[in-house]
Amino acid sequence: MPLLIQTWPAEAQNNPDAPGKIKILFLEQQSWLSGAQKVLESVLDAVIPEFEPLVVFPDRGQFTKKLEGRNIATCFFPLGSYRSGRKSLFETLSFSARSVVCGMKLARLIRRRNVKLVYVNGPRCLPAGVIAACLTGRPVLFHLHSTLRRKQEIMLVAYLARYVARVVACSRATAQPLVGANLALDRQIQVLYNLALTMAGAVPSFKEVAEASGCITLGMVGRITESKGHLQLLNSVGKLSPEIQKQIRLVFVGAPSPGNVADLAYARRLKDCAQRLNLQSRITWAGYQADPRPFYESMDALIQPSSHEAGEGMPLAILEAFREGLPVIASRTGGIPEILQDGVNGLLFPPGDDAALAQALDGFLRDSKLRARLRAGSRATLTDRFSVENFQSEIRSLIQELVGSETPSKTQAAHGELAAWM
Repeated sequence: MPLLIQTWPAEAQNNPDAPGKIKILFLEQQSWLSGAQKVLESVLDAVIPEFEPLVVFPDRGQFTKKLEGRNIATCFFPLGSYRSGRKSLFETLSFSARSVVCGMKLARLIRRRNVKLVYVNGPRCLPAGVIAACLTGRPVLFHLHSTLRRKQEIMLVAYLARYVARVVACSRATAQPLVGANLALDRQIQVLYNLALTMAGAVPSFKEVAEASGCITLGMVGRITESKGHLQLLNSVGKLSPEIQKQIRLVFVGAPSPGNVADLAYARRLKDCAQRLNLQSRITWAGYQADPRPFYESMDALIQPSSHEAGEGMPLAILEAFREGLPVIASRTGGIPEILQDGVNGLLFPPGDDAALAQALDGFLRDSKLRARLRAGSRATLTDRFSVENFQSEIRSLIQELVGSETPSKTQAAHGELAAWM
């Protein structure tokens, strides 16, 4: 599969050495919109006035189309898919081979377009990005949005990070596994919390809000995948007394990732569980929403029962909930405790513990004073460090620093290592 350039400006194609904005290559590991992609879009907003981005995808999806609609250059590289969770030896070897091929293809693109910086948005693209950068002497900025859990992944990313100029981690919990694997990486890692995104324009209506009057609405926002814990929420609600259950309305905003067989099977399990627990009539399945604001406005609390396997860094849904003044009931995992204070702006419970979540829900639903106190705490949570302005200023300064550091000494050394290896 060739590397296909889609929307690079014609004058740059004819004369890549022509004077103009400094070019940055962004490697994105998925083409649909999720939390990391929303953050990347904010990064692009920050750099476009000064730099010229080219965003590379493994396939075409809604995020690709959105960027192309904004006249941002995109292209594709044959990285292929790499499912979440445990992988077979064949999957690992196949992905490794594809990464080497993609790294060499990207190196040619970097030279041809005179790219000055490689920005890797997620660990799946890191091997190809490091190979391409080392072969061309370009610096790498690696943005890590999740907390790595599996030892094999931690060791691989920690090894590759030796050839990265800077790692941006979205929370201290996200940075910790890498530092634990290699203390020297502490000097390269910068913790920059995700921004609390704000949507422009009027808030769309949500017709079912009126039907839910008199109920306490609990919502989840995000991908429909097992590690996010939708099934745990249903089971925990099923443990509550019938009297309490009658007060509840559930809203699930999100969808399975496109083409993901495991996610689709999980979505069917959720529907079956809801029917078995007689909760189906109390649930709104909203699907993917480009603008989830009306659903946040309908909620009394956001629920985030993620498992350890979810690798939560700093979930955007929690930041968005705090922006709307919503308390959050969440599992104590990843970077969540760095922003959620138990009893102040939400409630924390051990991940995977249905009984503990049921107890937290019962206390929240029965105690109106607790709900009011947590709402007040949530409104006071988001300081300037979570603002769009702070995030974009920090990321822009970091990129400006790195584009002047072409061919650092460790990248030159890595070039020799890679050449010998390949």
